[in-house]
Amino acid sequence: MPILVVALSGRALAAAARRAGAEVIVADLYGDTDTRALAPWHRLPGSLGHGIDSSAAAALARELPPMDGIVCGAGFEAAPNLLADLAQIAPLIGNTPETIAAVKDPFGFAATLRRLGLPHPAVAARPESNGAWLRKRVGGAGGTHIRRASDGDAAEPGSYYQAKAPGTPFAALFVADGHTARVIGCSVQWTDPTPEQPFRYGGCVGPIDLAPRRARWIDDACAAIAAAFGLVGLNSLDMLIEGDEIAILEVNPRPGATLDIHEDGPPRLWDLHCRGVSGDLPPARAIGTRQPRAATILYADRPREIPPGLEWAPSIADISAPGSRFAAGDPICTVLSAGPDLAGARAQGRQRAEAVLRRLPELLPKTA
Repeated sequence: MPILVVALSGRALAAAARRAGAEVIVADLYGDTDTRALAPWHRLPGSLGHGIDSSAAAALARELPPMDGIVCGAGFEAAPNLLADLAQIAPLIGNTPETIAAVKDPFGFAATLRRLGLPHPAVAARPESNGAWLRKRVGGAGGTHIRRASDGDAAEPGSYYQAKAPGTPFAALFVADGHTARVIGCSVQWTDPTPEQPFRYGGCVGPIDLAPRRARWIDDACAAIAAAFGLVGLNSLDMLIEGDEIAILEVNPRPGATLDIHEDGPPRLWDLHCRGVSGDLPPARAIGTRQPRAATILYADRPREIPPGLEWAPSIADISAPGSRFAAGDPICTVLSAGPDLAGARAQGRQRAEAVLRRLPELLPKTA
């Protein structure tokens, strides 16, 4: 029986499962052409701005054929009740709803890190006047929900404040078995800011060749957090690194945005995820170094559309159907690239993204 992949965008997770030989069904918001080429597709009820419609999503899952399990990507961290409903339909291949709720509770997560002796920017229900603060949405993804705070702000329901910290954004993809963890690889992330969304996610490049002392610190941090929360399967640790200082921001308790750059099996990432969920970890040396790769999110610089008959390079993923239209700021596709080093991989991604934009016609305003 198939596995149901549910996420705001399910292509990368479905591709990882298919590479490992799994049969999948996908439910996401986009229904990109490469997603539909991988598996039968169903529209996930909801929207990027308002999130997933929990009751309709659960109803959709109940109408599907029998499944071996359900794996959730981005978009479910703020919906533990929906996860519990899905778990009644088929086994969740990943963390339990209770574990996800605990990890995404910003105040409980910060308290656990303090107990573990791991550095973490302060969190608060209201920004204090003695520093810079960011307002974040609980369970938010993609950086579009993050705003700079001002004195006197008060958190809206479902949001909180985190002290702004210096450093370069890093992420560690790790697999856990409920008791400990193994780091698969680390990546550098960057933003593609707009005035309204200054922390919008722009992409990632990796794996990073870290100094042994820093790599051991990250290994130990992932293992300690996995044990504290009982994490299983693939997860990612987001952090800021500034010189010798590391500040942990959050854990995404699911397969994350770096699947595209870390897949180089065997062992396949999907196999590692399933092994971790079942309580089995790979040996520490089973995951080797890889050529640097980047995944760049291409956003529309102005209103554009995909013309009929456009041919896409194999390095382009998350491809919308011909005739699709994009408002300025909408994500168009993911650009995959590789290079001899991190800078080269990222530069190639920028060049490919610019080439895609040049091939997409601009939508002109309609005249009366």
